[in-house]
Amino acid sequence: MARSMAVSTLLLLAAASLLSLQLLHPPPVASAAAVRARPKVGGYSAKSRPWVSKLVAGFLKKQLRNRGNKQQQQQLGGEAASGAAPPLVINITVGTPVAQTVSGLVDITSYFVWAQCAPCAAAAGCLPPPATAFRPNGSATFSPLPCSSDMCLPVLRETCGRAGAAANATAGARCDSYSLTYGGSAANTSGYLATDTFTFGATAVPGVVFGCSDASYGDFAGASGVIGIGRGNLSLISQLQFGKFSYQLLAPEATDDGSADSVIRFGDDAVPKTKRGRSTPLLSSTLYPDFYYVNLTGVRVDGNRLDAIPAGTFDLRANGTGGVILSSTTPVTYLEQAAYDVVRAAVASRIGLPAVNGSAALELDLCYNASSMAKVKVPKLTLVFDGGADMDLSAANYFYIDNDTGLECLTMLPSQGGSVLGTLLQTGTNMIYDVDAGRLTFETAPAAAAAVSLMTMMLVPLVASLLLF
Repeated sequence: MARSMAVSTLLLLAAASLLSLQLLHPPPVASAAAVRARPKVGGYSAKSRPWVSKLVAGFLKKQLRNRGNKQQQQQLGGEAASGAAPPLVINITVGTPVAQTVSGLVDITSYFVWAQCAPCAAAAGCLPPPATAFRPNGSATFSPLPCSSDMCLPVLRETCGRAGAAANATAGARCDSYSLTYGGSAANTSGYLATDTFTFGATAVPGVVFGCSDASYGDFAGASGVIGIGRGNLSLISQLQFGKFSYQLLAPEATDDGSADSVIRFGDDAVPKTKRGRSTPLLSSTLYPDFYYVNLTGVRVDGNRLDAIPAGTFDLRANGTGGVILSSTTPVTYLEQAAYDVVRAAVASRIGLPAVNGSAALELDLCYNASSMAKVKVPKLTLVFDGGADMDLSAANYFYIDNDTGLECLTMLPSQGGSVLGTLLQTGTNMIYDVDAGRLTFETAPAAAAAVSLMTMMLVPLVASLLLF
């Protein structure tokens, strides 16, 4: 049995035996003062760069191929996920008069936008190819944020405006020395805050605040930086006053033929594509008000509610602890230990095969021989959310085939102190976040059935802890 992972304050503390993940969630940057009003962009959509799947470490193994059988009516074990797992990386346009293309890894739990800037000293750290660098001297509208700016003081309290830092606080001195660490010590970046014009379609938005990183370490999926779209004031959606966004991660059953792309939509473009959408409230934690929580009220296996899960297991408590967080960068789903034990037992009971120890090869808890699973009907899981919103999952949302070891494993693990709904679980679903109305709508959109490949995040070895936020 896998050891459970603890979710406490800003960390998911995990034993080294747990699945090694780079969660790409930095520690929170202090919330900034209210961002100046921006002209609204009516709607904007961006596709994930299709080539990125060839550049990123895959989910659990590199260069996996999807082989889901769409002809079968039952969820046989052969329908588990075995496809490539690129992250959601999109291109944005920055600078004038010559627009520069900057790629960003989309993270819904981050509220900071940053990009690698030139020059970056090799000794200090530059992101590996194909990541490019934004050239500040190539933009007439680029401006370092002064330390005296009301946008700098809340973000970099340690270096600006305090006694002993008078030199930094002088007029004209740039808002310098932010530092973000991802996945323990797996990746990091540092630099200074600046503003520039970001262009979305035909709409130019001046004065967007972002981090200009001059020293970075790690691989951010081949991207030039991170695009945070959490609720914080410095996130991209807050600065652009987008009240809604959505993303549709490529369906597990799809083929890798380049016929479709994962997509993220903002503003007026972020609407349901069918009449089958189901909605549940988006919650906010008093401890972490910038993250997106939902109220998971139960789990069904083959239509039967698992009443053995203790009442209140998934509750977001009044003190801000617990709850269920949505993630765009965590592949595996983590369930509170009390719930995980019940779900695992129910799944194992219905499969009825002898389990195989997959901890050494994959560090997943419940594994079987894939050859045996190909003839077994995988029990159907359904997540039940507040408001009666049921999310029906396919086998590829929670089972994974590793062709190298011949194992097929449940992509859920236990946690303590909170739960995380990972990206594998969300693939094939259009996830619509109405931030203004405080509602999440999800649907299986028609285009999802023809999408390309799994959409999860990259994996890197960690020592003993996983950084969630």
